[in-house]
Amino acid sequence: MAEIEMVIDSIRVSLMNYQRVVILKEKEGERYLPIWIGEQEADSIAVKMQNISIPRPLTHDLLRSIANVAGLKIKSAIMNKLEKDTYYAKLVLISRDKSYEIDCRPSDALAVALRVDAPIFADEKVLNKAGILLDPETGRPIGTEVTFDEESKPPVSHKVESDKLGIFSESAHDILSLAEKEAERLNHNFVSTGHLLLALVRKTPTSANKVLSNLGINLAKIPVEIEASINQQSNIESSEAGLSSAVKETIKLSIMEAKSLGSGEVQPEHILIGLIRQEEGLAANLLRNLGINVERIYIELIRLYTQPWHQQQSQSS
Repeated sequence: MAEIEMVIDSIRVSLMNYQRVVILKEKEGERYLPIWIGEQEADSIAVKMQNISIPRPLTHDLLRSIANVAGLKIKSAIMNKLEKDTYYAKLVLISRDKSYEIDCRPSDALAVALRVDAPIFADEKVLNKAGILLDPETGRPIGTEVTFDEESKPPVSHKVESDKLGIFSESAHDILSLAEKEAERLNHNFVSTGHLLLALVRKTPTSANKVLSNLGINLAKIPVEIEASINQQSNIESSEAGLSSAVKETIKLSIMEAKSLGSGEVQPEHILIGLIRQEEGLAANLLRNLGINVERIYIELIRLYTQPWHQQQSQSS
């Protein structure tokens, strides 16, 4: 069977049980391969994806250094088997006159390959068996809802119940109510994604505020920028009274995001992601200008719900 080149699309976290999943995507295709990984491996991959500087090398940095000293080049990482619901992988290393295949976990293979820009592959049998298609706008599986068992196991799929809208948490309901109040305060007869983002920033403390703050956003200054954006670009969403179509779409996307992350309730962070995925709204424009995207939010959520690596090291040293 052929080996299909893949790229790391994203790392996601289930807010229900805080488990992590790395999403691989065909480089020249549309299929995705979700693989559950451990906390430390997720952090190691995320650190490299975000080019975060750390004071001391992680285990995967050490492996790269050992390979260099030994005169070995890390040629590729291959997701080569799927047996009894468990993924297997191997790292391919080469010297001047010999090639070596090292059996390892997928998460370790990915973390090492990422550090040396080595290509990532999946055996075609694995991709045919466990590959899925994702909606490019919502990031959710097309026609299926995916749940996962333990680490490294493939998805177990079943049909989506299209009439099940999900449940908004009390905090998420407060944000929706606050968005209406912000619109009234500004004498607007419509509620736009700008008002929704304004409510999201003002409602504290929430995970959404923490994510934005950790990503370098000054929460004290952003309301001024939001209000200016609403006043200057209100025609984008204010064609009719009530909730704008962009807000309605954001609510739908928030529900989808909560389900895809395994949460039983829609939380403020799901609304934040929904605002970004609603690409044509006032909020999406502002967040993009601030350098905020879904990938950065996913990675920050992983950090938010796990103890950072450098804190673990400082406690153990």
